[in-house]
Amino acid sequence: MKTYWLTILLSILTFHTGICQIFEDSQAPPSQKWHQIDCQEFRLIFPIEMKNGAITLAHQIETYLKISSRDLQVTPRKISLILQNTQLQPNGFVQLAPRKSELYSSPTPEPDNQEWLPNLALHELRHVVQFDKLTGKLKAPFLEQLALAIYGLTLPSWYFEGDATWTETHYSKGGRGKLPSFEMPLKANESANKKYKFEKYLLGSYRDKVPSYYTIGYFMTHYLKQNFKENFEPELYDNLKKNILTPYNFSRSLKKLTGYNNSGLFTRTMNDLNHKWRTDISEKDLYEIIEPKSSKNYQDWLLPKKDENNNLLALLQSANNTSKIVKIDTNNRISTLINIGSQITPNYDFRNNMITWDEQKRDLRYTKRTYNVINIYHLKTAKYEQISFKSRYYYPIIHPFKQEILTIEVDLGNQTSISIIDINTKKVLKNIPMDADIFLQQPCFNADGTKIIAIAISNKGTNLVEIPLDSTQMTFLQDWGNEQFERPQYIDENNILFKAQYGGEDNLFQYNKQSKITSKLTRAPFGAFNPTYNPEHNEILFNNYQHNGYKISKITLNNQSNEETRPTPYRGNEELNNKHIEITTDSSTAYIVSPYKGISRTFNFHSLSLSNTNFESLDNFRPGIFWLSNNILNTTQLVMGYEYDTDIKKSIYSATLNYNKYLPKFTLKYENKGQIGTATIANKADSTLNFDWREHDVSAQIAIPLGYYKRNYSYSTGFNFATSYLQRYNLSIKNLNNFTTKVLLPLTYQFYWNRNAMMAKMDITPKWGQNFSITYRHLPFEDQLHGNIFSIRTGFYTPGFLSNHGFQLRFAYQKASGQYQYSNDIPTISGYGYYKYEKIKNTLLLNYRFPISYPDWAIGGLTYIKRIKGGVFADYQNIHQQSNANPKSFGLAISADFNAFRFPLPNFEAALKLTYINDITATQKVVPTFSLNYTY
Repeated sequence: MKTYWLTILLSILTFHTGICQIFEDSQAPPSQKWHQIDCQEFRLIFPIEMKNGAITLAHQIETYLKISSRDLQVTPRKISLILQNTQLQPNGFVQLAPRKSELYSSPTPEPDNQEWLPNLALHELRHVVQFDKLTGKLKAPFLEQLALAIYGLTLPSWYFEGDATWTETHYSKGGRGKLPSFEMPLKANESANKKYKFEKYLLGSYRDKVPSYYTIGYFMTHYLKQNFKENFEPELYDNLKKNILTPYNFSRSLKKLTGYNNSGLFTRTMNDLNHKWRTDISEKDLYEIIEPKSSKNYQDWLLPKKDENNNLLALLQSANNTSKIVKIDTNNRISTLINIGSQITPNYDFRNNMITWDEQKRDLRYTKRTYNVINIYHLKTAKYEQISFKSRYYYPIIHPFKQEILTIEVDLGNQTSISIIDINTKKVLKNIPMDADIFLQQPCFNADGTKIIAIAISNKGTNLVEIPLDSTQMTFLQDWGNEQFERPQYIDENNILFKAQYGGEDNLFQYNKQSKITSKLTRAPFGAFNPTYNPEHNEILFNNYQHNGYKISKITLNNQSNEETRPTPYRGNEELNNKHIEITTDSSTAYIVSPYKGISRTFNFHSLSLSNTNFESLDNFRPGIFWLSNNILNTTQLVMGYEYDTDIKKSIYSATLNYNKYLPKFTLKYENKGQIGTATIANKADSTLNFDWREHDVSAQIAIPLGYYKRNYSYSTGFNFATSYLQRYNLSIKNLNNFTTKVLLPLTYQFYWNRNAMMAKMDITPKWGQNFSITYRHLPFEDQLHGNIFSIRTGFYTPGFLSNHGFQLRFAYQKASGQYQYSNDIPTISGYGYYKYEKIKNTLLLNYRFPISYPDWAIGGLTYIKRIKGGVFADYQNIHQQSNANPKSFGLAISADFNAFRFPLPNFEAALKLTYINDITATQKVVPTFSLNYTY
């Protein structure tokens, strides 16, 4: 996440603007051997390990493009799609500037109702056709950034994501719309009389559990397709294009077509859903909720288990804190066993006084390469250890009596295998490859550890599979279908416990292998998940979803009626649509695979822009025009442009080249610009003379940015080196004394190291953090110019007095000489410039920040305020000269986090800061400052 800022000093009305980076610019490792399938409709670029999967996917892409083209009545232009197989986080996106799509091909460990990659492609290709239907005539090499701006301002996020989610559901056997858990948060909120407004479901909340705009967007889009004109989309897009610059264009066009604007459609959709849900909920059973500690904010007590002393264990996730595994004793006292890092899907296993879980790790340099590693925590010794490194393991489980862990491994070609690892030596004892078309999830041992039960996903759908560990023989326990199975486990050798969605309800079921009878064990109002069977008490602990999170409930197995259930497929809201279509793919086309290389990989001009930084910052904005080139692998960027400085009435020509393929990042920049200056006339001290000149400025930088995760801490470190060459010419005054015409290779070095705790949703600052940066600049190659500057910047974070409060201490020091003696390489204090100048040696900031409220206020369609925050601060300058502890300035701040015009991004922070200048030379004692931050 990048943050940029603007400042308005209210007393003097100076104004600066800023905006964040909105273009994905990370890289895959340079070891990737890229290949391609290049055809008329698309170019599919992929690593060589994905060759077989890419050929299959190419056939599917061809079909998916035809489907969305038919729906929206447009033929999309050729697009490049990139398969990224080193990133384990399930994701995908389509973008313009440059125009491309990226699909993260590794299958997700989160249970689904069909294969991951084809469904992802179906969703993302809908966006491709949406782009071209609305802005297809605005294209490279000049207009892609303009097309992206028009698309983002015209189509609301709920619609373009809702339509893509509808597409993945309607045109496949799976999709999120067929999952009861997809509608579950909406259903639970409505049943608890939490009648949230449209803005809250669209823009989110810090304190309440609300689904993303994908969910409300899907249901609103589905309602449109069910209740209004069939294939209304082309007419809607035509209306949008006719009024492209009209405010609230989409809402106006929607009302013209259907009679309802965005809010009206939301109301109709929720009324329709509530009518359907009313009967469903009244027929369910209620279970006692076990919640050790209540909270006004949502809490998830995930994966409940019991130890031998009848204590409860759970994975606790909440808005207040990052994930941690906790123990709840029989007196309801809660203790934290261990804080854990980021997981793709929540999981842990507990056995033999050990806890194991997997965590995400990132590559030191390349953020498109991530890993999933296995950790162990020994309860008796409180010892933590990581037992795999740079691995691609999912869902580790502990052997019933051996010092071994079994886990699922996925290689770069999406081939699944079972790995068994020795806990003591950390070595792989055995690797059992699975069939090429089978992906395994969530394994569980039987009582003697000789076999496992797991979820199987393939192009046939989903199933439960039993695998003996002394062979590769697989026994499938169900017919292939599109159920979302979760957490299968053995009750005994003949009975399997699992979660499924039979009949459109997420509940717990028992399957008897001999009789082949499936019995329903729960009738939860909203969903039962994450079961754990406890044989000592013959009970099942599970998560019982409520409007404020996943809670803990339990049932006794003996008391269940064991009512036989006939597994019936659930079609979600698609059961209301008689025109549901399941597409088939034509695989007769023979695609040619070739290496992806050549100069076309390097330069890709796509847009003319008014900003040379992709609008990352508008500070000191000057009118100009830039031509942008980004290759689609994000390794090379070229920006060429012209600006006009209206303050000094001079032109600037520039070119910047960034090359980011390898470990160091290289930047080379050239500027030719006009400058102005003022000189004093000899023997006339009160007289000055203005003059101007032009200059060539060539600069180069090498950056080595590194980052990694260690449990719940994020680390970043790196080294930067920069130099430049400056040549001045066309001086308007001849024989000017003391004017430097050339500056040869000044050098700058910077080293930084940061360690910060990962932040919970409600955190304002990291709970703990240590940040250091050292910079040195000098002129080693100059004969006439001398000097250097050395600076150290530090920052520390500690918890505040209450939850989500935080202290910040920032200390900086610098020592400068010669040409650098008036430079500041460290932060200045609040109110700097309002008192008599003095050279700065050091500064110190003490800052305390805290949340005030979480109002979730919607002010029409203009603003949605999520959080109001406060803060107090004290600034010190040159503390080595002070004889007392009085700060140079101090004050207070109040700010609000909000969204504007119903756009989920960017997230804004508006802040008002009042600074009191504690100096007798102050020209103004109280300085009000307004700032506006943008984050993506």
